Amino acid sequence: MPINASIAVLASDSTLAKAVAHQINEYQRFSPLNLPVDNEADPTITFGVSVILTAFDAMPEAFDPPQLGSYLGWGADIALLVVDSSQGLDGESIQRAQEVAQFRPLMVAVTGLDSPRANFDESLAVISRVMDQRHHAVAITLPVLSDSESFDQPEVGGILDLVSLEIRVPRPHGAPEAHELEQAHYDLIESHIDALTKAVVVTSTDEELILSVIDQGFESVDQLRDQLISATTRREIIPVFAIAGSIGVSELANFACDLDPEPWTPAHMPNGELLASSLGDGYLRVWQGELLIGTYFADSNEIHITQIHSITGQAKSTTYAGEIVRIAANCKIPAGSSVSSAKSNPLAINHAFE
Repeated sequence: MPINASIAVLASDSTLAKAVAHQINEYQRFSPLNLPVDNEADPTITFGVSVILTAFDAMPEAFDPPQLGSYLGWGADIALLVVDSSQGLDGESIQRAQEVAQFRPLMVAVTGLDSPRANFDESLAVISRVMDQRHHAVAITLPVLSDSESFDQPEVGGILDLVSLEIRVPRPHGAPEAHELEQAHYDLIESHIDALTKAVVVTSTDEELILSVIDQGFESVDQLRDQLISATTRREIIPVFAIAGSIGVSELANFACDLDPEPWTPAHMPNGELLASSLGDGYLRVWQGELLIGTYFADSNEIHITQIHSITGQAKSTTYAGEIVRIAANCKIPAGSSVSSAKSNPLAINHAFE
C-alpha cells in the first residue's frame, strides 16, 4: 500500500508558495522516473514503489492562532521554506524557518535564481546564520548558469547535484541529460562538499562512521545520501535546493520522498473515532479512524461527504488513517478545519503534537 506524504510549502509571498507547490505536483504527475512500480495500473506513483507526494501552499495567517504550529497540526509531514534569492530572506521567513525546524523536517528551496540580483551562496549563508547550532543548513543542489540572450540576465540551465556529483540538464522529453564533473567544477564546489561532510560528522552518533568519514571520506553516494536523509528526518540537517521553474524540482521531490518521519497523529480522540484535517481545495488528511461517505462535523459544523477520491482520481468507498483524499461535500471545508465524527472539536491546534 503506498505511503502518502505531504509537503507544506511556505513563503512570505503566497503566490510563490502556490507556484512551487504546483511545480512539485506537476512533476509528480507528468514526469515519472524510471523506477519499478508495484502496481502497473497506477502509473501516477512516480517516486519508487511506496510514496505518493502531495504539496500544498500553507497559509498560517488563515488560522487562529496564526502560528506555524497550526498548519503542522493539520497535515504536513515536511515543511518546505521557499526563499527568493533576488529578494533576500525577510523577517517573517526567518521566524517561520526557526519555528518549523523545531517540529518537523524542514527543507529549503532557493528560487529567483534567474535574476541579476540573485546569489545562491549568499542565500545559503543567511539561512545558516539565522538557524541555531542544532540545525545545519547545507546545499544539496547548486544552480548551473548557462548563456542567455541577455548578457546581464543569468539563466539557470541545469542543476549540480552535490551528492551524486553530476550535472543534470533538462531535456524537452525524457530524463535529464547527466554529465560528470570536471576538475574545474570540483574546485568551485569544494566548500560545499566540505560542508556536507562536516554536517554528517557533527550530527551522527555512529563513532565508527565518523572516524571512517574523517579518515577516508564516504564509501559511496548511497552512504552519504542515507546519512543526510537520516539527519534531516531527525531535524538536525536542513537540506537546501536550487530550483528554477521545473529545474531542480525532481531532486527536491525525490529527497522528500525518502524521508521517513515517525507518524505523529494527534491522540485527542478514542481509538477508532474519525479524525481528519482539511488541506483546502477539497483535500483531507485522515489521521485516525475510517472515513466513509456520510455525515460528519467540520469544527462543529455538520457536513455531508458525498464522494471520496484518491489523489490520483480513483473513486473510493473507504479511506483509512494515513491517507490523503479529495472529497466532495455539501459545503466548502476551510483549510485547517478538523473533520470528525463528533460534534465537539477534537483537535486543539497548537505547537506540540509530539
